Amino acid sequence: MKHLKLLFLLLVLSSNVIFAQQVNYSQALVDLISTKKWFEIENYYQQYKDSIDTEFVKLWYLAQTGQVFNRPDEAINAYEQLIDNNPLRKDTPTLMSLFGQPMLQLYADVQEYTKGEELSRKLKAFCEKDTVMQPDVQLSYIHGFTRAIESFKLFSKEYPKLTFIKNKVDSLNEIQLLPKNNEPGSAIFFNAKWNGVNLRTIFDTGSSSCYIYNRAIAEKIGVNLNTADTIKMNESFGPIRCLSGVIDSLALGEFIIRNVPVVVNIETIDPADFAKVKCDSIMNSSFDIVLGISVIRQLGVIEFDFVENTMSFHKKTTLGSKRNLYIDNAGFKALYMNMEICNADFVSYFDTGGGGLTINTDFYEKHQQCISTEAEAEQVKGGFGACNEASISNRYEYRCPQIDIKINDRIITLINDCSAIKDKENDIALGAMEGGYLGTAIFKYCKKATFDFVNMVFSVEK
Repeated sequence: MKHLKLLFLLLVLSSNVIFAQQVNYSQALVDLISTKKWFEIENYYQQYKDSIDTEFVKLWYLAQTGQVFNRPDEAINAYEQLIDNNPLRKDTPTLMSLFGQPMLQLYADVQEYTKGEELSRKLKAFCEKDTVMQPDVQLSYIHGFTRAIESFKLFSKEYPKLTFIKNKVDSLNEIQLLPKNNEPGSAIFFNAKWNGVNLRTIFDTGSSSCYIYNRAIAEKIGVNLNTADTIKMNESFGPIRCLSGVIDSLALGEFIIRNVPVVVNIETIDPADFAKVKCDSIMNSSFDIVLGISVIRQLGVIEFDFVENTMSFHKKTTLGSKRNLYIDNAGFKALYMNMEICNADFVSYFDTGGGGLTINTDFYEKHQQCISTEAEAEQVKGGFGACNEASISNRYEYRCPQIDIKINDRIITLINDCSAIKDKENDIALGAMEGGYLGTAIFKYCKKATFDFVNMVFSVEK
């Protein structure tokens, strides 16, 4: 829910300066956390945790990794201790900037509005009692936290908390997947009841929110729209004008999900522009609604069986597999996966909305000796959620006829489902400069694929 931002002024300080006193294993971990290379951070901590003897560093690790590895309660608990104990003995402005601001944003993201309001009042009181802070800075913080209190009150009314309850009436152990042109490796579609209406739904980890492209569908199912506030989605690719809203209920397998946040596209199409009209036709015929990562991440263990064409939910977890998923806790809340190509770690933006494997320039230049490509680059057009010019990209890529990828202990050979970006000018990093992008082409090589959002593991059965 990217639009739930807390609008107040907080001082941003360099972590390299703040943490300069930490040394050895603790300092090394702090330095690594600043890179946001989350799998390296996790591996380092697990290897050297007995040698990390600083209270602050352990709490900072939990605060940071708890968010990206889908453990928000763990992150919140760590931030609470950092604020209450102040292990670095920092002044009030530094404490607010390092821990107060991210914790308040985390409360907004997980919709803990009452706790966010309570923390805002607590931090405001800290500022009011501070006798060292410059008066103008102090006043700025006090005003900022006052606005934060009001924001949390507003959020609780406009965006009631997403909740999951058991479906005791019409529960399905397995949900049948819908075909798309009978193509193996296509995006994943199924029917689900949104406000009691069956809609063709796409399982899309590349979308931060649930998303409706056609506003008529939102009106059909009675979405509670906030028509007074236009928001912009997909700023990284080109902003798409949308309205935010709430869907009262979603019936999905064994779940009844209440208060589902959704964004609704309100871009207009020029009927004289053939390319946009064609794009609009494709978008309208592909799906009714997107099930985005904001809901997907809370579904536990999701198994896709591509032999039986079913989706099901499980209580079992893949504890024997290495963690290889994380969710970006900034920007558009995207899913990333770590795999191996050329015996090297390859972090990919993992988008189940469609597409194959794309290798970014940095990785390709380092490992091109083991990546076979065609001699000439081709122009490829791509789109990101709407039919305006800003959301459509044109780039040049080399085709990779065949390449091996390794997901945990499974080696999969992709045939004609891979490309490498030609050069930096054509890169679309998507948060993975030294990796790339992986789409639904991976599914054509799998009998089963499992997303375990409890342990943050993606696994496949060939």
